[in-house]
Parts: sequence; structure tokens; C-alpha cells
Amino acid sequence: MHTSPVPGSVLPHGHGAADGAPLQLFDRACRRLLELGTDLTNTVVERIRTEVPYYADPVLAPPDLRCTVSAGTRHALEAALDPARIADVERYTRELGRRRAEQGRPLDEVLHAFRVAGSAVWSRIVNVVERDGLGDTRQLVHIAELVWKSNDRDSVLVADAYRQVTEGVASRHRERVRLILAALLETRSDPEFTRNAAAILDLPLDGRFAVAVVGATPPYGRTPRTAPEVRGIRILRHTRGHQDVLVAHLGNRPLNALASGLDAGPGLRIGISPVVQGLENLARADDMAGLALRTCRADGEIARLDARLPDGLLVSRPDLSAELAHGVLRPMYELEPADRDTLFDTIGSWIENGGSAVRAARHMLCHRNTVLNRLRRFEQITGLALTRPRDLVHLTLALDAHRLLGPAAVLRTTDDAAASGSPDEA
Repeated sequence: MHTSPVPGSVLPHGHGAADGAPLQLFDRACRRLLELGTDLTNTVVERIRTEVPYYADPVLAPPDLRCTVSAGTRHALEAALDPARIADVERYTRELGRRRAEQGRPLDEVLHAFRVAGSAVWSRIVNVVERDGLGDTRQLVHIAELVWKSNDRDSVLVADAYRQVTEGVASRHRERVRLILAALLETRSDPEFTRNAAAILDLPLDGRFAVAVVGATPPYGRTPRTAPEVRGIRILRHTRGHQDVLVAHLGNRPLNALASGLDAGPGLRIGISPVVQGLENLARADDMAGLALRTCRADGEIARLDARLPDGLLVSRPDLSAELAHGVLRPMYELEPADRDTLFDTIGSWIENGGSAVRAARHMLCHRNTVLNRLRRFEQITGLALTRPRDLVHLTLALDAHRLLGPAAVLRTTDDAAASGSPDEA
């Protein structure tokens, strides 16, 4: 950001403790500088451009630099002569800070130019006293401390006004981004809105995107306050209740780069959608990320829906999933819970180990025959045949539903059927 400093801020507003001969000399010097007009302005502008590289750049430097320097030096010199004009200096200084903030100029560069301008004016004061014989320059030492304290105060005014504007602009921008992201995630937006959103968010309309939903488990889970940083992936964060929704522009990075760059800390679970093409599909990606999150079984887990599509199907219709588990596993719920869990663990281990009783036994730290006996008992209780592909598909889905929904959901379905007098189906 390029700023016009307020060079007159080097002058002690209202003079303060300085009096007598030093003050009279200072007044004469200020009047002489006011008579210089454009010559003083040229001197200050040249010093700024020489000592502040940002202002020397013809592209970065604000076009109103000379005008601002001229007005600033005039206000400050007049206030040095007439304390009633101090309010003009403060008003002008604050306006300068606001203007440079609205222009987007860096505050550090603004303050650097401000200090250089003050130094340039002070040098000219000393110069005219010496050159024009206005008095003994050594007398100016008595007001030097007041001059630089005044400069520091005005620098604070510039910075304060600047920060007030930038905080307001940042707040409005954050709110605008929040509303736009909410609309993109919650609705299938119309094409014109999506085009405008892409321009405001600086995202490609037809880019590759994924959504991650970070869920916090009360009371200990707390979602991060900022979006995570993943190399090569731009992430925008949207807060929704106890969840953070992360919209990731993947560019040409694989989805795994996003998954590996996220961290599900204590009390957190993360669900990630498959890749979608185009901003208009963010709502669909959000739905799929939510499904992925619901497949998480424990805190600290990161679930990609593309690796858990059967689980996603089950949690998307928990009523039908409970009916499936009830229809396939109903006889198992008549067993003692410990006995039922042992059989469920055995059949689950057998499935996960590719139907190998040997590997299942090794995993469960028991004998192969123990596994085979439990499998036969399971077939007898349920009427299923583990050698029939369709029975095995139904069983696998039913076990997943039992795991995802919990026995309470399945038992509730059983109780509802009994209460309605529905006939049992073998």
C-alpha cells in the first residue's frame, strides 16, 4: 500500500513545554516553510521515493502522493503556529490511515513513509534556520523531543484508523464468504449465482473439488478455529453447528493428498466426499461427506466415502438398513448378548479374512476347528448358507448395518414388528 505521510506531524502540537527563544525560532521556521510551498512538497516527496522502495515503484505508489504530502505539511505547519488547528491535523491523519487501508496499501510501508516525511520536514526546519539566519539552530534541541513525540502520536493515529478499516473490511469479507459457501453447500444454486460465487471466492467454476466434514464429539471435541493447510490444495472453511465444512479445491492433486493432510484429533471425526467436478456440485459433495462422517466408528477416524460406499448406502437409509439386519439376523438377537457377540466377531473375522478359517483363527487367537464350529452354529441359527453368494451378500450388509446402527436400532425394529402383529418371516 502506498501512503501519503503527514509530514507536519513532526511539529509539536500546541508547543507544550517549549517556550521562549526556542519556541519563537521554531515559529519563524514554520512560517518560512509555509512560504516555500511546492519546493517543500518536492523535497518531502523525493525523500520518500528515495528511502521507501515501495513508493519509488511507479505502479505501487499512489497517484495522490504529491497532493497528500502538500496538504499534510500545510495542515501540520499551520497547527504548529495555531494550536486551534490541531484538530485539522488529527482529522487529516486519521483520514489518511482510512484511505490507505481502503486502497489496500501495506501498513508497514505507510508508516515507513510517514516517518521519512517527518524526518524530511524536520531537516528542512533545521536547514532554513541555518541558511536564512533565523537564529541559533542549537536552540531547536529544546523542542526536538516534543517534535518526535508528536510524530509518534500521529503515527499511532494513522495505524489505528488503518486497522479499524481493515478489520471492518475483513469482517465483511468473512461474512460474505460464509454466506456464499453456505448457499453453495446447502442448495443446488442457479448458474448465475455460481458464476458470481466463483469470481468472489477466486475459485475455478469447473475445478476439481472435494468436501470434508469435521465433526466434534461433545463434550471434549473441539473443531479447529482455522482451515488446515495442505500443500497444493486451497481450503475454505465454513462452520455449521458442531461441524466444520472444508471446501477443498484440489487442482491436479489426488484426493488422498487431502485425506493425508487432515488430522482428526481427540474428540474429532472426519468424513470426506469423492471428487466432484465444478462448483455447482458442492452441495452433492457436502451430502456425501456427511454420509462418510456417519460411517466413522470411533474418534480420530478419517473416512473416505469412496472407500466405504456400502456403509454409505446403509447409513443413508437407516430404516431400511435396520429392516435388513432384522430380517437376516433376527434369530441372533434371541441369544445371550455375550454368545451373540462371539458369533458376530467370528463371522466378521472370517469375512474380513477372505473366508479363510485358518487366518480367522490366527486373528482371533483360537483353533481353526473352533472357527468352523462357530460358523456351522451360525448357519443353523440363521438358516443361512455361507456357501451361497446371495446369502453371503445379505449377511455382510446385515452385519455392517448392525455395526453402524447398533443392536438397539435393530431390536427396535423387532419390537415394532411384534407390536404391530406383523407375521415373522423365516
